[in-house]
Amino acid sequence: MIEKKTKWCLPSSEIEKISGMLMRERPMPLHFARILALRGITSIDDADAFVNPSLDDLRDPFLMKDMDKAVERLKSAMRKGERMMILGDYDVDGVCGTALFIRVMTNLGVKVGYHVPDRFKEGYGVSEESIDRAIRFGAKLVVSVDSGITALKEIEYARSKGIDVIITDHHEPQSGLPNALAVVDPKRNDSTYPFRELAGVGVMFKLLQAVYADMEMDFGELFEELDLVALGTAADVVPLVDENRILTRFGIERMKNTANTGLAALMEISGASKIKANSSNIIFSLAPRLNAPGRLSSASKTVELLISNNWLEAIKIAEEIEEENAERRKMNDSVYVEAESMLKNEETDKHISGIILASESWHQGVIGIAASRLVEKYYLPTILISLEGGVGKGSARSIKEFDIITAMSQCEDILKNYGGHKYAVGLSIQADKIDQFRERFIGIINRELPDGIPVSSFAIDSEVDLSYVNETMIRFLDELAPFGENNPMPLLLTRNLRPINNARIVGKNHLKFKVTDGTKIFNSIAYNMGEYKSRVRVDAPPIDILYSVEENLWMGRKSIQLVVKAIE
Repeated sequence: MIEKKTKWCLPSSEIEKISGMLMRERPMPLHFARILALRGITSIDDADAFVNPSLDDLRDPFLMKDMDKAVERLKSAMRKGERMMILGDYDVDGVCGTALFIRVMTNLGVKVGYHVPDRFKEGYGVSEESIDRAIRFGAKLVVSVDSGITALKEIEYARSKGIDVIITDHHEPQSGLPNALAVVDPKRNDSTYPFRELAGVGVMFKLLQAVYADMEMDFGELFEELDLVALGTAADVVPLVDENRILTRFGIERMKNTANTGLAALMEISGASKIKANSSNIIFSLAPRLNAPGRLSSASKTVELLISNNWLEAIKIAEEIEEENAERRKMNDSVYVEAESMLKNEETDKHISGIILASESWHQGVIGIAASRLVEKYYLPTILISLEGGVGKGSARSIKEFDIITAMSQCEDILKNYGGHKYAVGLSIQADKIDQFRERFIGIINRELPDGIPVSSFAIDSEVDLSYVNETMIRFLDELAPFGENNPMPLLLTRNLRPINNARIVGKNHLKFKVTDGTKIFNSIAYNMGEYKSRVRVDAPPIDILYSVEENLWMGRKSIQLVVKAIE
């Protein structure tokens, strides 16, 4: 059986040193200073800039390569009244970028068509079929979002048909750039743009920001759409720092009073309108719903929701999406359970360095989610492959120490195709080549990580007493938000706590209990940690817990809840 070991890591001596410097500049609790220092903040000026971001701090979009060419072509199309076609992607980032372009350009009087590829029939990215759709629509200009950087042949096809293409993408190029009219991607090898980690919707926003700047239009209109930018950015799990932090912070504020009819309808149907709008709720509540149609039927349904201005139509689509999301969850659970069973039945060596499993019973639209769950549980690079008609469609997820897209580039001769980034890749492969692929892939892991898979770790921000868990901390956390990659929700350690009731299982496998230090009592929830039920009992020894702090709103009453991540 595979064993996953996890270590708890307290702040280093260097962090303690920086914390002391911050406290000398401005008096604050030590745990606040540690939290700031762990986010790369070394001065109070840095701290003030971090907690008070401004839309004025957004970078000049014309610093991005080919932005001037893209803007000139868009302006030319607008002057001539040309039709445009936006080619999107079927994940949240892609559909939000697609809807963003449609809403903004339609508001400027442009006739815009769109195409989001069918995950099952077309696969990822720009295709010749999508170019043909643009031709039938009457478009002379095609704009991609969240895709296109590897579409070398497809762009040549478009050029042969007299179609100009502007690529906006945030993925790594593989072998040269497409010969498009403009390639707007901060990860171009020759890019000098100061921030490389924009999501696809973020790159699209920068294109539109450049159009508004060049035409001297009111940015207020564009900022009305920041809720879509926040959705796509938070859902794509890009680092929530620099421009991503600014766009997400103000987008979440916009979401609280959104003017997007479809988004408001989805929030109403899903119950998200009744919970606190933050990056965590976007990821765990809204993002899976927006993803569901693209995984099970057609992502066009999500685009139609996000561009709708009709409340009744939006409610109808939102209800359909809610049903699809429920179905997606059932299917994902089924894939996960079967994958777990396969690992156990194979009597897997506990020292294996990667997981590669395939099945004809798996729906390819949900295997990526199941792969992520397996990575979280076992901390191993994981690839799940859905088989049909002798062809496998796979989703790969990785750990932070292993660059999985680079590993895929070393398997090009075995794979039919692949694409993605450091931690997540989609691929296709002939079924009879999976064993060969498995052997090579595991070999790459063993070569890149010669000392074996590193032990996963919890990076603790600070050890604290429960007396510090109060409204002051909640206000401090609100200033640090939004949380996500590179700015995680602070993780705290408190030792020697006593449960005041025996933990009980709620939901599928969540643990609910109350803890006390003898003075304060807090409700606690430990998601997917039902196996600790026997440890969290009133007659058991005291426990140490790692947890984050959140404000819970129930029946109009606010309370502080501990979200437990680990128990010892």
